[in-house]
Amino acid sequence: MKISTWLYGALLCAVAVFGGGAAVGWNGLFGSVAGAQTSQPEGGLQFTPVIMRIDQPPVPVKGSDGRFHVVYEVELTNFSGERAAIQDVSVLDVRSGAVISSLDAASIGERLVVRDRSAPRGTLGPSQAGILYLHVAFDSASAIAPMLAHRLSVTAGSKTIVATGGRIVIAPPTSLMLEAPLRGSRYIAGDGCCDSVRHVRGSLTINGKIFLAQRFAIDWEQLDAHGRIYVGDPKEPASYVIYGKPVYAVADARVVTAVDGLPDTPPGALPAEIPIGEADGNHVVLELGYGRYALFAHLKPGSVRVRAGDFVRASDVLGLVGTSGNSSEPHLHFHVTDGPSALASNGLPYLLRTFAAARRGVSTAGFDKAILDGNPIVSEPVQPAGPRDGVLPLDLWIVDFPT
Repeated sequence: MKISTWLYGALLCAVAVFGGGAAVGWNGLFGSVAGAQTSQPEGGLQFTPVIMRIDQPPVPVKGSDGRFHVVYEVELTNFSGERAAIQDVSVLDVRSGAVISSLDAASIGERLVVRDRSAPRGTLGPSQAGILYLHVAFDSASAIAPMLAHRLSVTAGSKTIVATGGRIVIAPPTSLMLEAPLRGSRYIAGDGCCDSVRHVRGSLTINGKIFLAQRFAIDWEQLDAHGRIYVGDPKEPASYVIYGKPVYAVADARVVTAVDGLPDTPPGALPAEIPIGEADGNHVVLELGYGRYALFAHLKPGSVRVRAGDFVRASDVLGLVGTSGNSSEPHLHFHVTDGPSALASNGLPYLLRTFAAARRGVSTAGFDKAILDGNPIVSEPVQPAGPRDGVLPLDLWIVDFPT
């Protein structure tokens, strides 16, 4: 699913939590010693300008590179009356105290999203909130830290403070095994896990809560033998290699939603205005069991073959790839969530039973360029080339599914 400007712009609103005159400045709380720096005393109490919150235990997933990836978000709120600059973030293994990953100010600026786009990167205004999108990886399941904490260095006003918080228990790695939603060769995993922006950071505020349904979503495109996404007129859906390809059930499941009858969106741009209920276009949602649901979005008009309440078997055809809804070109948007709503739920990782891979796209910019100009996508080899079993295809991997 391509995220339109109005959807992406709803990522997060600043929260003005202090009434008139109630916001206490940093110096008012912590004194006015210019240039002072403090760190959190062991076992002691300390005022902190920025608070951290993590709502969901992260679920690791084994990726197609053989590593275990942990993708999650830290909600940050500046409780001071000064602009707070996040200077450094370290992800810690609570058990050992070891630093797993560190972000400097520039990296934080890339990963911290706030609604005020005019604000300096990596900062939070007084009484403002933001989301810091994080990704850490481990070489093996046994190496995964059971609990994480986060050490922030924050400057507000004339003070810099280092504090540790945001402790979260990591869930066991996912064991959700699915069949591929497509068949055939040269499918590319667009905007996939774990650092692409359009899905992994696609938080939405719906009904008073923050949801990230697309945390592990993939926009599947298909390449021809020359590496092109489309051949011919880019305004014609049929020019795209993937258009009209069958979409398959990924497991034995019950259909909870089946929508058809919406037109294909003309390729070339996202629709300017689209109701939130039509963002997925023609789509199917399957109940996989144990509170997990699979979405297949942007299907071709008139192609949906199932109805709500039907039971399907893995590999049953659900419909055909189209470009309906909030879509800029034909593709299959696929993701798994913890609820039946395609938007008001949170994304879960999963594994695909088997596929083969030899190459991957080198960058999102290169992927976007291939969509715009129709030239072969620039790719590079993956090592080792060959079959992958029980892993999640990572961003821009080019894979062959069983036929």
